[in-house]
Amino acid sequence: MSKATAVHPVNTASKLDEFRNGWPILLACLLGCGLGVSSLPLYTAGTFMPKLQTQFGWSRGELSTAILIFTLTLAAASPVVGRLVDRIGVRRAAASSIIAASVCYLALGTHLSSLWGYYALHATIAALGAAAAPVAYTRIITAHFHQSKGLALGITLLGPSLAATFAPAAFSQIIAQAGWASGYIALAGLTAAMLPFLMLIKAVDSRNSDGGTATTVQSNHDPAQRKTIFFTLLCGLALFSLGIGGLIVHLVPMLIDAGMEPLKASSIAGLIGISGIVGRLVGGALADRIFAPYVLIGVATAAAVGCTLLALVGASAAVPAALAIGFSLGAEADLMGYLVARYFGSRSYGKVFGWQYAAFIAGIGLSPLMLGKFHDATGSYSSALGICTLLLTGSIVAFANLPKFKTHA
Repeated sequence: MSKATAVHPVNTASKLDEFRNGWPILLACLLGCGLGVSSLPLYTAGTFMPKLQTQFGWSRGELSTAILIFTLTLAAASPVVGRLVDRIGVRRAAASSIIAASVCYLALGTHLSSLWGYYALHATIAALGAAAAPVAYTRIITAHFHQSKGLALGITLLGPSLAATFAPAAFSQIIAQAGWASGYIALAGLTAAMLPFLMLIKAVDSRNSDGGTATTVQSNHDPAQRKTIFFTLLCGLALFSLGIGGLIVHLVPMLIDAGMEPLKASSIAGLIGISGIVGRLVGGALADRIFAPYVLIGVATAAAVGCTLLALVGASAAVPAALAIGFSLGAEADLMGYLVARYFGSRSYGKVFGWQYAAFIAGIGLSPLMLGKFHDATGSYSSALGICTLLLTGSIVAFANLPKFKTHA
């Protein structure tokens, strides 16, 4: 009881007061998530692929391996970064990561000459830039916002969706006009542009204010049920991200292969970001009214339909497919945390969420490699899209086996 009551006294400001006083923090964290290493490299990778393939002769599969290396390194670095942020604070950790990532982007634009160098720089960006990501920025949000924590987190996590909306078209234009090297230099500048906004983040001592997360609420599921739920959810999230993650990277080259102009293909890919914004907001609202696994089943079904349309109809189905894919990704990212809290309670939230996030991000990293390898082997994306549909169907089966909640966490 004492642990829970120690948290509640910080929840004295009204929702309006929290946003009135905290909007600079909210703005900085939104921009940080959008311009950080978990967003820009992923959403712009596809725009570099055709030019790098022409310049160096690297295959789509080889280029996609860099995305795998990047995401796996980021997943491994995130727990370490979490402890670092606790020790030195968000601003210092994020500033160090932003500077390191910017230097690596400059190296990509000025000194890239080998595939192994390409891989090494991607790994370095993920390892050293991991604090310029939601692992740091959401921490400061949860420490400041109490009455409106969910809404504040939702707004903060719109940053990646905004990056997905505008970055592909912007970087396609830069690359078309000035070349791929200028694209990486632009990435360095855009990443470094976040540095002044870090001054908007007020120092919050997470040891004295944990934002209400240190409650004693626990799930009433017995240990065997909790273990089953853990692996069912982990499997569903991994299958989902493996089935859909590669389309973020490969949609642009897929549409270009189908005869679409690069700028038009990039504009359509930007719809993933727009629908992702809607998915984040709608998915969370639906979870408050409908059993959340049912929402997961719905968004996974929409993603599977999008993949099927691309496989059977082709580029003419690109717009509805991009909308379905983006909506599904946006909703899935929000519902992951919601489900962990409802099934496992808040006391073990961090540990459980870390594993679920690792499975999700690993699937996001493996999926582009899978699509690239299938393209290299068959000369098209048709068979890869069929595999994606099967993986998404598997995630639907997993989500359908999640039990009802026994507590409100």
